[in-house]
Amino acid sequence: MTRVLYVPLDDRDCNYEFPYKLSRMTDDIELLRPPFEWVGYLKEPGKVDRIWKWLFENAGSADYAILSVDMLVYGNIIGSRINQLGIEEALERTDRFVKLKSMNPNLHIHAFNLVARVAAYNDSHEDPDYWEDYGEAIWRYTYLEDKQAQEACDEGELAELQQLIPKIPRAFLDDFLHRRSTDRAVNLECVDLVKKGVFDILTVPKDDTAEYGYAAMDQAAISRKVSELSLQNKVYVYPGADEVGCVLLARVFSLIKQYTPVIYVRYASVNGAGVIPRYEDRPLGESIKWQVTSAGGIVTEVPENSSCLLAVNVSGTGQMECDDQDQRTVGFKNNTNSEELLRYVEYYCRTYERPIGISDDMFSNGCDNEFMENARCHGVFDKITVLGGWNTAENTNGVVISQIIIAAYYHNYENMPAEKHESDTFLLRSICSDWFCQANILRTYVKLSVERGVNPYFLKENVEFARQFFSDGIREMLRSKLDNSLKGECTQLINVRFNWDGAFYFAIDVSLGADGGNML
Repeated sequence: MTRVLYVPLDDRDCNYEFPYKLSRMTDDIELLRPPFEWVGYLKEPGKVDRIWKWLFENAGSADYAILSVDMLVYGNIIGSRINQLGIEEALERTDRFVKLKSMNPNLHIHAFNLVARVAAYNDSHEDPDYWEDYGEAIWRYTYLEDKQAQEACDEGELAELQQLIPKIPRAFLDDFLHRRSTDRAVNLECVDLVKKGVFDILTVPKDDTAEYGYAAMDQAAISRKVSELSLQNKVYVYPGADEVGCVLLARVFSLIKQYTPVIYVRYASVNGAGVIPRYEDRPLGESIKWQVTSAGGIVTEVPENSSCLLAVNVSGTGQMECDDQDQRTVGFKNNTNSEELLRYVEYYCRTYERPIGISDDMFSNGCDNEFMENARCHGVFDKITVLGGWNTAENTNGVVISQIIIAAYYHNYENMPAEKHESDTFLLRSICSDWFCQANILRTYVKLSVERGVNPYFLKENVEFARQFFSDGIREMLRSKLDNSLKGECTQLINVRFNWDGAFYFAIDVSLGADGGNML
């Protein structure tokens, strides 16, 4: 077995559990993680020193390491947005990577370090407390400041910038700017660690980004240094965050197997590849190429040469929020042909008998109900290997791509019943989570919680009601949409959890087969 050390971005299932589940779809990867209670909880940082001690203790027996710099410097993703570290202390923690490499020079370190987001709304749940009142103003200030520096502002925007400055308390702005300086210093130091041979490859996902702003400014600074050091083949910068653990697991898997997956990408719209999704800064097709590249693969335009198919449900006019999908316009619909995409999925399955993954990028934060219903009518769920439609487009694409890469290597788990069962169970989880819950049950629950005076971000004493509401909804949709069966196996709901005590952070445990566990 190849031992891989994994330090996640935070405690949520997408970061702590998904890569582990993917590792169980392989025949020779042993993924080692720090104990769950060490990795923090929302604004409570992880136990950084304990995790480093754990890394040092296990470095000698490992072959690869997939490491979150944000966890190992700030204590988790939220820590990167609210920490009070000075530059000196932050860089002292990055120096520990040098020690780690010295303890085992043969350890292949694949690190990832986010360009921290600047949230564009007033909400402090995942940001500093002052974001509750000034978040949108700070985001707009940073956006316009960068746009002004690039001489792209019109007169109205210049006037708006001047009006914004006195509205933001100086102490809050100084706090924000200090943290950005620290984070940029860590970003740049990580590039140096690639040059020094400490990191094999550095992945820099851009968390909720836009064309202008401090995230774009940080990217520009990183890109300049990457160019200066000629590291374009070893430092990858692209939109994403919560999918990166899965993507790097797929990369390590490909390296172990000396395997280059070849992915054929097909879109539901002729303009789909050119759409810039919400929370991202570039065309969808470019981001997908980056996800594939980061996972160790290449994109082909010839299906006959492909290892697998990535079918992307997307409109040619832009991406909407899942909550607004009932208001899609005629023009929005006219720039999509999801029916043809599903027919091609059936054709590819019949003709090539290779793994198929569906990325539903039509909306952010949940699946396209019309598309999913049509997929059900086509019987597609029994033909595909992977499905995704959660959060941002790149969250979805990265996880789907990672899973189909592994499945493609094993020819869809031919003569590998245990690994196939793990893969099929993850598919069931995705259907329940991304379609049933995000696109339907969650939306209904949020409306109900508002009526009941419950804050869906802080369930507290309402958590059992929420768990039962989600459980009842999942059971009903398993019955009505899947007839309690997937790929010839009985579907079972095991548990509904809430990672950060909020309805939006639900997590689902499911099983396939009669002996898989008891339903709630």
